[in-house]
Amino acid sequence: MERPVQPPPAHAPEKVEKARAFCEELFRRLGGLVEVEVRESPEAIGVWLKPLEGNRIELNSALIEAVQTLANRAVNPLSEGRKWVNLEVGGFSEAGDPAVRAMADRLAETVRRTGRTVALAPMSARERRQLHIALQDAEGVSTRSEGEGLFRQLLVYADPDKRVPDRKA
Repeated sequence: MERPVQPPPAHAPEKVEKARAFCEELFRRLGGLVEVEVRESPEAIGVWLKPLEGNRIELNSALIEAVQTLANRAVNPLSEGRKWVNLEVGGFSEAGDPAVRAMADRLAETVRRTGRTVALAPMSARERRQLHIALQDAEGVSTRSEGEGLFRQLLVYADPDKRVPDRKA
């Protein structure tokens, strides 16, 4: 019997501070000169890394993915009450990546039109998370991840009870 998934805490200042301190110290030890800005949303902790003059390390995707994995382990040592830490380089994008948004829109439309679950090929945790976030406000569809390790994949499925409130009011 599966345990119910516990949502992340809406406000976790101790996790936010731990994420900031962890990233600042790790990059300092690596010889990286980076400015670290942290923002919390109800779903996640966003860490923005801005390279400063004199920075001696390349902030490439492999390094960011590895640091993000370590930061998540440091901030969330237990499975209960996890709050995802998401690293970005160059600045926060409130709207998200337009390519991810377009993919999410196509997936949602396909699931709504066919009523069938769409299983995406295994992808990195970072990519799965971006799609989960992009689809969280999609009416009529929900997401979940299944599988373990390299075989973990994102499922997008019909959820007729999911309604998105009108935000114009």
